[in-house]
Amino acid sequence: MAKRKVNKRKQLLKEPDEFLVFSRRMFKYTMDHFQYVLAGLGGIIVIALIALGIRAWQQSSENSGALKLTEAKTTFYKALEENPQNMEAAFLSAESNFETVIGEYSGTVAGRLGTIVYANMCYETGRYNKAITLYESALNYFEPTSSLYPLIRYNLGYAYVANKDYDKALNILEKDAFSPDGLMQSDELFLLSLVYEQKGNIEKRDEIFKMIASGDESALFYNIVKNRLAKQQS
Repeated sequence: MAKRKVNKRKQLLKEPDEFLVFSRRMFKYTMDHFQYVLAGLGGIIVIALIALGIRAWQQSSENSGALKLTEAKTTFYKALEENPQNMEAAFLSAESNFETVIGEYSGTVAGRLGTIVYANMCYETGRYNKAITLYESALNYFEPTSSLYPLIRYNLGYAYVANKDYDKALNILEKDAFSPDGLMQSDELFLLSLVYEQKGNIEKRDEIFKMIASGDESALFYNIVKNRLAKQQS
């Protein structure tokens, strides 16, 4: 497999502001994948219904919730399409719709999925406390065996880091980065190394660097880590 080309701007970060920019960029990479998973509201709701063992899709509340979530997503993406550089405006245009979904339809599949989508939007617009609250709520909506559960934890870890809640981030990363059920483990390892760096634990940071450098060469941050280690040895 060919090595991925790493943009020169994707370098190891030395200042908190740069670290924040990095985490947002990496989160965007993850969210692109997440939106692909959630592409097609009808399909994902049917899948979620099966996974959750819910047979209430024909009920009025489920139908209404699905329509409200569709409306909220459509409003957001339409505004973003009109002005791709102004995510804040897109967020504000759909905010009340999402609040309705998670408030009035929290007991429905649409409400649970809407909580995740809304949390993503809050993260992308810098509303980290709100995003964290929503992700933490979403964890209570899904069983640990659900395919969405590790994704929510992954996103929550990035939200903690963006909010500089490094201890809370470590509670997730130190477990999930080494768990067979973890999501995108090589990326979580890299984020874990940067959290260690922020906390001044250089020894543990370097341990993680060496793990990444001895692993998959196609990993997104492999070359970054190799270059950093090379500089340390020179």
